[in-house]
Amino acid sequence: MLKVNELNQYYGGSHILRGVSFEALPGEVTCLLGRNGVGKTTLLKCLMGLIPARNGEILWQGKNLT
Repeated sequence: MLKVNELNQYYGGSHILRGVSFEALPGEVTCLLGRNGVGKTTLLKCLMGLIPARNGEILWQGKNLT
C-alpha cells in the first residue's frame, strides 16, 4: 500500500506540489492524470526518492520513506 500525506515540493521559488494526498491500495488501479506542468513527473520523482520532498509524508507498506 502506498499512502501520501500533504506532500509539498518546490522548484526554486515555484510551489509545484501543494498538499498532495492520496492512497493506492493493493488490487486497485491508480492513474496520475493532468495537463503539462502540473507536477506529475515531480510527484513520481518524489515517490522514487530522486528528489527529496520538502515536507509531507510518503508511506510504503506502513514504512515512512521521507
